[in-house]
Amino acid sequence: MMPAFALVDQAGAVVKSESLLGRAVVVSFVFTTCAETCPLVTAQLARTQSRVRAEKLDDRVRFVSITLDPMTDRPEVLRRYADVYGIDLATWHFLTGASDDVGRVVRAFGLGAVARERIVHGSLVVLVDRQGRIAERRTDLELDSERLVVSLRKLLG
Repeated sequence: MMPAFALVDQAGAVVKSESLLGRAVVVSFVFTTCAETCPLVTAQLARTQSRVRAEKLDDRVRFVSITLDPMTDRPEVLRRYADVYGIDLATWHFLTGASDDVGRVVRAFGLGAVARERIVHGSLVVLVDRQGRIAERRTDLELDSERLVVSLRKLLG
């Protein structure tokens, strides 16, 4: 199951995990100062979001990116990061919060702890079904937006 959380998004609004139920959710883990994995994953998911919108599935799919560096990634920093990728923030939440809260959520999704110094992470993307169950865990760096949309269509029935 997707862990329960209440984190703050790029607009400063609290987003609770239960508010995402009823939709398929694409969860990723990023930090704005990352120069390697995060830009690739975010760009691929931005393409996926465009495809989801083109196929008129956007009312049934949400994207969530949880920061791995909550000390740096405050809401306004996350909003600027999203703007760089041309992300539609109507269906995508970039989440941050207190380090302990973020660390607990990240660990519950299966990633290591949030680091204080150099953050080392993979490219984990988690697909969550409409009931909040973790349906797929993807770690491929070349996230193919077409394959992700196929997976989302399956989750939506």
